[in-house]
Amino acid sequence: MKVLIQSFLILVFALYSQFSLAQKGSSIVIHDNTTQANGGENATAGLRSEIESALNREKPCVDIMDDADIRNMLESEREKNLLEGGDPQQVLTDIANLMGASYVMSVSAIPGSGGSTYTAFVMDPQTGKTIARQTGTDPKQIAESIVRQLGSGLTDNCKPHWVGVINYTYATSESKTTTDEGAMHAGTRKTKRTKTDNYNAQSNISATLLPPKPGSDVSSAKSMARVWMKSIITAEKIQETVGEVYCRPKGENPIWKGYNLKYTETMTQTGGGAGTLPVHISLDEEGNYKISVPTPSGTLLGKIVTNRSETGCSTTNPPVNDAQSIPEQKLDASGFDVTGKTNAKNRDTLAGSKTMPDGKTKITWNLRLIKPKK
Repeated sequence: MKVLIQSFLILVFALYSQFSLAQKGSSIVIHDNTTQANGGENATAGLRSEIESALNREKPCVDIMDDADIRNMLESEREKNLLEGGDPQQVLTDIANLMGASYVMSVSAIPGSGGSTYTAFVMDPQTGKTIARQTGTDPKQIAESIVRQLGSGLTDNCKPHWVGVINYTYATSESKTTTDEGAMHAGTRKTKRTKTDNYNAQSNISATLLPPKPGSDVSSAKSMARVWMKSIITAEKIQETVGEVYCRPKGENPIWKGYNLKYTETMTQTGGGAGTLPVHISLDEEGNYKISVPTPSGTLLGKIVTNRSETGCSTTNPPVNDAQSIPEQKLDASGFDVTGKTNAKNRDTLAGSKTMPDGKTKITWNLRLIKPKK
């Protein structure tokens, strides 16, 4: 019986140890809370850099994200409120949940005659408790203190996996203007018509690699990413005709008067989509790599707005405006690839920028491999 009890206690202790290990934080998002009057994000750039360096050095298995990563995750103007205003507990909790982070850190700076005073604290979004806090004037000392306070609360074990962001941007702009004498009418003369067609389109895709969830199959070859895309298309037709029109004012002799006729038609389509999708990364022995990013399906919503205004014989012609919705357009799920070659001495970083042959498409990427400390 005694042997059975001892075996049972050993098993319980082992399970407890595994549970405790699983509960250690594996990711942290750093949010700047400095007011614009005090310098905004720029005021804590040095502090955030020191904190990231200390974490990378002491806790390399911890995924680090910041406000730039948060912006890449935002999908609506409403969500942008997360980065504005004060920094109540609920805001930090929302940020942590949005990013899937174990902890969220708030940093701020207050300028003074002798330099800035910095404050940094870390909150557990599950309990709402502050687990680390430090105030001071030396960014390096603050960073070391924060990491030391977090200590055993951060994991030292992890499967190798990539973190970072891949951005895809497509932009095109075209404009064409022609002139002629317009349509022939017996009651007009000296007519000149100008027609202008403007077309602008922009699409943005951003994939932010997410911290791996416990038990997931994320590895150095596969990461889950929050992928969002946003598109806006504007097509505008402008037609303006000027000249003279033959007018017969009541009770007066007919006269030629200057006239102007302007017509515009503007079609606007906006929309996009978002999803959590797998990003695949392959890297061979020679440092050649390929990153494959899928894109979600989405929807474009649009409308056509027309406007007509005229001056001539009558001075009371009001402008005529009209707006009509157009059927929504579905965007199919797709994807894109980027390839490159990393430095043989630093195979833990994949970074680059590429402009495609069309001159309108640009892809940038910056990934870092997270792995246990040696």
